[in-house]
Amino acid sequence: MPKTQGYESHADMYDQWFEENAELYAAEIAAIKKLLPAGKGVEIGAGSGRFTKPLNIHTGIEPAKAMREKSLAQGLNIIEGTAENLPLKDHEFDFAIFVTSTCFLDNPVKAYQEAHRVTHATGKILVAYLERESELGQIYQIHKNESTFYCDATFYTYAEITDFLTQAGFGHFKSVQTVLPETHSQQPNNILDGHDQGLFVVIYAEKI
Repeated sequence: MPKTQGYESHADMYDQWFEENAELYAAEIAAIKKLLPAGKGVEIGAGSGRFTKPLNIHTGIEPAKAMREKSLAQGLNIIEGTAENLPLKDHEFDFAIFVTSTCFLDNPVKAYQEAHRVTHATGKILVAYLERESELGQIYQIHKNESTFYCDATFYTYAEITDFLTQAGFGHFKSVQTVLPETHSQQPNNILDGHDQGLFVVIYAEKI
């Protein structure tokens, strides 16, 4: 079952976070753009379109009706469905992207296998996630039960995400990171290579 209850009940609160944290939101967009492939993409777990639209992605999958309606109001092609059973044709896209949606999946490997299926033979995947082993990720993990949105989340590590991707047929990984700990607060939009410091990590991979 998709873990969408918080998003169905508090869709406006979700969007409010991005308004109140504009610098962090901009840094996350910038980090994704550093690794974003060219071509026709689909966002899996598109939410209210907060990433879909600025990344110039026109198609998304979203199980939560309240979030889907927000995306549709912006003219995006957001389709009802789940990551583990995408209502899409084989080899339809150049790339698939998951932005902080992996932590809500029942079966990440199956979801990434579906992304493998719907992308071309030379398809790519981007997974942006909250790194559990980062300084801020450990704080999120401790307090997740207090969060409307993350109480049902399972936070993962880089090793776990890349293992899921490998099982699904992806490889040749690259990564960047942002939303850094307080020691980097003087540069809130700083984007670094790798995955060893930032809360928000973006992994790029290719079909192999």
